[in-house]
Amino acid sequence: MEQIYLKMARREVDNKYVGFQPNSGSVKPVHIASGAQRCIYGAYYRSKSIKEIALVSDSKGMIPPGNEVETIYGKLIEDKVIEDSIPLNSVDSMRNNMQRLLSVDKGVFVVSGLKDSMISYSAGSKYFLTSGTGAPYERGGEFIGSLIIGFCPKLAKYIKDLLDKANDPITLLFEPLLDDDAMEAFSDREQYKDIPAFIDPNDFTSLFLDGIKNGGTCLLENLRNHPNPLTQLRLFNFFCIFSLIRYMTLLEAFYCGENIRPILLDFSGASPSNSSVARASEMSYTQIYKSINRFYAWGYANWLKDKKFSKKELLQSDTPVYESGRTVSKANKEELDVLWQLAKERAHNLKGDKIYLAFGETMYDMLALEASSHPVTYLRALGNLSGILYPPDSFHPNKRFAVSQDIVEMLLRCCIKPNEMISGMDIRQRLWDRFGIIIGGSQLEMQILQSSGMILQIDEDALEKNFSSFAAILESMDFAEQMADGILQIGLGGAGK
Repeated sequence: MEQIYLKMARREVDNKYVGFQPNSGSVKPVHIASGAQRCIYGAYYRSKSIKEIALVSDSKGMIPPGNEVETIYGKLIEDKVIEDSIPLNSVDSMRNNMQRLLSVDKGVFVVSGLKDSMISYSAGSKYFLTSGTGAPYERGGEFIGSLIIGFCPKLAKYIKDLLDKANDPITLLFEPLLDDDAMEAFSDREQYKDIPAFIDPNDFTSLFLDGIKNGGTCLLENLRNHPNPLTQLRLFNFFCIFSLIRYMTLLEAFYCGENIRPILLDFSGASPSNSSVARASEMSYTQIYKSINRFYAWGYANWLKDKKFSKKELLQSDTPVYESGRTVSKANKEELDVLWQLAKERAHNLKGDKIYLAFGETMYDMLALEASSHPVTYLRALGNLSGILYPPDSFHPNKRFAVSQDIVEMLLRCCIKPNEMISGMDIRQRLWDRFGIIIGGSQLEMQILQSSGMILQIDEDALEKNFSSFAAILESMDFAEQMADGILQIGLGGAGK
């Protein structure tokens, strides 16, 4: 039988069932923004003028050939972009400030030739949309952008118009360099349509898409009342990131018919050792990454079936390798050989799909050893950097869902219309329906947690206190008010809020 290549299997499973490859721990929020905005706008900017003036040096301080300040200064004078009375050192200082401005999210890598594949600008107009060619970090953003185009088209149109206006302060700074003729079309705007979960949706897929539609429509109404275009795009990007993370948490429900794993937000402000809610939120995160693991085991099992490998062939197969020509240390090879041999032993007495699942689970474990990153690392990186997971660093493997005020604001703007007032029960229901979020304090949420299979070490009083802490945060943000009769009223007010 042919050699099994793990990298090929992972790529084909992701392309067929997921729609992008969530396999990098280096993904950043700016990558999701860049991909989503490029997909929604349907074009990107090809001009080198921004890169030439604003991308000065790489991470080691090296300046690419032809990008020296003297060369750029001469071009600016020749093209009459600046007056010749402006000194060279002023241009040098301005260029360095421009680079810091555009790479504030650390998504810009200055390489020889200033290729787009390593550039995701921290900016907010059509002129800062790059081609993304060869940039796998941005594929998740493209995918969620295509879902928004498909299921919340009014929000997509609003974001497109916002990018088209190009009247934010960063764009105005670069205005002398911009040229509309440098725009090129981006045509891959329906990336979700070939994914089986959307071709034949089940109830869980429909629930997820309703969340995109209803949450996005509500967010749109709030964005229309907001005066700052860059802040609007920032809130929109948080919506994209949270939706992308939720999509990954639902893959097992889409394809394997398993229950939804709720996202339990922890507002206790205490460590897991001192809070049952914090511990339960950690368990919520653990359930989610185990769900992702099981989905991929299922995916690799189906990949083996699609390759039409028989039981006999798999039992006689060589140990899979990551990719052709890759060298593996003796210790790693021995470990991989042991894992594959154990899979053979488990599959020996199995029949039907269970045979493939035994090997699929092992392929996932082998990829976790051999690959530099995997889907859970991707999810954790996005959650850490966007303010969804805590602690916000890579040194603590045990995460919980303790969100920042920016994420709280985005969630509220996706659940409450301008000038609408809702109750505590209403916000619980909408957070669950649109984001799969649980905070606590209601019988509905207890039932959801119990039906999810979570082993509860938490009672209703602790969850009620968690909601009270959430309400206190809303009051501090001027988004809620406790009435004299004890009823909580939640609202965002008008543009001034």
